[in-house]
Amino acid sequence: MLKMACKLCQEKPVWKFTNQQQLCSKCFVKYFENKIKKTIRKYNMPINTINKNNLKAKFCDAKNKNNLKAKFCDAKNKNNLKAKVINSILKEIPKRKGKVREDSLDDISISILYIVMYGNIDNLKKIIPKNQPLYFLSEKEILLYAKIKKIKGKLEENKNKRAKEISNFIKIIEQKNPDIRQNVVGALLKNLF
Repeated sequence: MLKMACKLCQEKPVWKFTNQQQLCSKCFVKYFENKIKKTIRKYNMPINTINKNNLKAKFCDAKNKNNLKAKFCDAKNKNNLKAKVINSILKEIPKRKGKVREDSLDDISISILYIVMYGNIDNLKKIIPKNQPLYFLSEKEILLYAKIKKIKGKLEENKNKRAKEISNFIKIIEQKNPDIRQNVVGALLKNLF
């Protein structure tokens, strides 16, 4: 249980940053939504709710019906937590054309390390923030936001064996360096911009 009080309003905290600052549920929701809106503005991202018609093509591989990402494109599957979180925030913002993806900080950091370890380094340029409103938010933050806002759904698990190994590697490092995911993404952005 978190002790002390929210940095902004002195209410009971629900989130603690690595710098020891804490936020109550109301302030956390404001922080979360503002972070998404700032990311969209800064990187001129598209503003569309996620549905089967405007997802990036890699999510809609109709040939492979066993692929979880392909199943997400089926209009009947409405259980994707990240998509629901994005949709709940973006519905209030005027639309801007483009495809939106639900990649979070966790997904991005795994992708960066995956490319560094197993892929072509030139592909790192493809991971810049361009259509992922959750780019700088961790899955822990997404889960807490969803819980506070009573958004139901599930986070998809990566089925790729190497990606799972990298995720487990990051979790081990996180015990000593809780900001490892932000550090990995920050290092990429610092070198690309």
